[in-house]
Amino acid sequence: QASLASAHVGASGGARASALPEAMGDSADKRKKLLLNLISEVKARLDGKVDSVTFPIPQFVVIGKQSVGKSRLIEGLAGEPFNFVSGTLGSRRPTVLELRNVPGLTPNRWSVFDDKLNVWNTYPIAQVMQIVGQAHESLGNSVTEVPIRVKVEGADTVDLGLVDLPGFRAYAKDAAMQELSAKIDKLVHKFMQDENNVMLCVEEAGDAAGFAVLGKCKQVDPSYRRTILIRNKLDKYYNDLTAENVNKWLEGYGDLPDTLVRFCVSLPHWTGPAPPKPFGEMRTEVAKRDIQELKSKGASSKYEKVIGFDHFRHFMEVKTQQLFADALAPLLARLKAMKEEHERRLGVIKQEKETINEDNILHATRQAGICFAQSFNFLMEGALSSETNRKTMDEELIAFHEYAERTGNISKEQINQEMFPTLAEYIDYLRKTVKLPGMDTQLNGGAQFKRMMYEVEVFTRFAGLGHTFSIKDVIQARGSALHETTWQNTITTLMMQNAPSKMREKTKYVGERLKWFFTEQKECVLQFMLAIKGSPEEHMYSERLYKQAQVIERNETMKNCIFEAFDQTCERHKDAFMSMWNDWMDSMFQSPLMLLKAGSMPKIGGTYETEIAPTFESTKQRIEEERNNRGSLQKKLSEQIKQIPDEERHAREAVGMVQSIIEQTFGVIRCAVSDQMELYSKSFFLLPMLRRLEGDMAKLELADEDKMRYRARESVLKEEFALSTGILTDLNWCIDAVQRFRITCGGGE
Repeated sequence: QASLASAHVGASGGARASALPEAMGDSADKRKKLLLNLISEVKARLDGKVDSVTFPIPQFVVIGKQSVGKSRLIEGLAGEPFNFVSGTLGSRRPTVLELRNVPGLTPNRWSVFDDKLNVWNTYPIAQVMQIVGQAHESLGNSVTEVPIRVKVEGADTVDLGLVDLPGFRAYAKDAAMQELSAKIDKLVHKFMQDENNVMLCVEEAGDAAGFAVLGKCKQVDPSYRRTILIRNKLDKYYNDLTAENVNKWLEGYGDLPDTLVRFCVSLPHWTGPAPPKPFGEMRTEVAKRDIQELKSKGASSKYEKVIGFDHFRHFMEVKTQQLFADALAPLLARLKAMKEEHERRLGVIKQEKETINEDNILHATRQAGICFAQSFNFLMEGALSSETNRKTMDEELIAFHEYAERTGNISKEQINQEMFPTLAEYIDYLRKTVKLPGMDTQLNGGAQFKRMMYEVEVFTRFAGLGHTFSIKDVIQARGSALHETTWQNTITTLMMQNAPSKMREKTKYVGERLKWFFTEQKECVLQFMLAIKGSPEEHMYSERLYKQAQVIERNETMKNCIFEAFDQTCERHKDAFMSMWNDWMDSMFQSPLMLLKAGSMPKIGGTYETEIAPTFESTKQRIEEERNNRGSLQKKLSEQIKQIPDEERHAREAVGMVQSIIEQTFGVIRCAVSDQMELYSKSFFLLPMLRRLEGDMAKLELADEDKMRYRARESVLKEEFALSTGILTDLNWCIDAVQRFRITCGGGE
């Protein structure tokens, strides 16, 4: 450009034109350094405070086996030889190197970043080596992801930021070294899997088929989109290259795909403690010798740009600018999203700090409990947004049986069915015969309650009398003949002896099922409250539900108090439900034959299969038949009672007829109980829970232990508040810095 300009303008114009590229070059260098410093500062401020996997800052990571020349390659980029003294065990943590080219600065200036003060401290190179070595040695036989940060500034330094990772260990002499090697592999692989990291894979020049580390790169980056291969120690491979194979070797003999960016380089080496010449000068000489040597062996000119350190250096500087400039826009978007997230978090912390004030903790806990109770109503009314603790019927029954066995609240006799020796057989019956609705659908809340009502009704219909009456039982029930006893009274007496206890076994199962179901909904309710924000149904609910949910989720003491109050309410309503249910059954068994006036049954002597497992169609048919036959059963049974013989010689026949009448009457009562199961469960358990839970939460009291836990929580909140405030300050600084760079220097569009 300068020569073209000088050809068309005068002397002064030529001077201005020749100065233009220099000014443009200075501006580009300045922009490059500002960009590198910006990214470095953002990384330093946010390191350890954000998830690196989701944070879009690209970085170069140097990986390779020990003794392949990784350190010498980094020395070449730094423009000065050095040696991090990491002891006999080698490096055990990442070393972040911020390299900056400063024209005229000789010798290099070395600095180490202070994580506590967020400042770079400058030290002599020997002291930096000791600090870095101590950072590695302090780990002993362990490794860590926490890096040590070093900055190198100098005239021969390449503008670049990279992470030097511990080298893969090829040999481990004992178990301790094997364990350390495994830990290092795990650490390095985590960095390799991060999509933001560009891998500088260092291999010793040779046959590409034996590049083990490159194979590891391919596992995490199959297309080599973020892999750069550096074939190091090229000068040791000169004698293996000939005119016949040099171009094939540069191509990789077909083992290296065209999409893989690759370089082959040599770096200075010498005998003695110090280099005989300035390191930067030796680096340039070696780079030129690489090109001359391979050209002399017939290397094609199209491969020249992948030979020698200078070409690698230029590529890295351009690649760095490209990666960082492209990352500015997503970086800024992520920073703003994180700022909003931490502002919300800070708001929740402030709200929680206010709630656990000594004079306010009881009121705050009650208010949170009331919001929880309101959300429980919404969940039971059919809200579907909560995905926590959803269960299929199989999972639900298995979990309930485990609960029953663990607590002992219900015996095996009360939970098992005589017709189904195992739970698996009962579940199979529900699926294949009953065809229970939603059997294999994972549900919670109101939908799960509805499905449970089907199951408990089926369970109750399997109640059997389970007792065969003897002549002695009948005689005892009829009395000593001191007064007249009718067969109707005898049947009532016999039924009261056994039937109520059999039905109570089934109804206790129902009561425990209901209580267990409700206690399982606590986490579902909390997750429903947390999921309101940002959902399509957000406008349907009060904003207080989400805010209170955040406080409950964070405050374990408040959560436990509310959950305990909920469990106590469930237990109390279960007891009330069982009491009312048993009273109702007792009233039925007091005059069972009177109940038959309002009941109907299949033809006497028929089967009860359809009553055990009703379907929709069979239920419609049964209702029609029952309406037509209402009262007919009582008449038929009354006729049978009249036919029972009174003579002693017919006692066995009389007992058989009494047994038959009792079983038929019990069947009617069993069906009446089953038919009313859902109505009673809703009326005496669900509705009282929905209506009275808020009131119970409003009366919630705190134990002294809970108050002590609240006081301890206050100190934790102070630490969280300080931490979140610090992160928010760093985020604000980073956002301002990135925006200022984009305005003044452009980029990242």
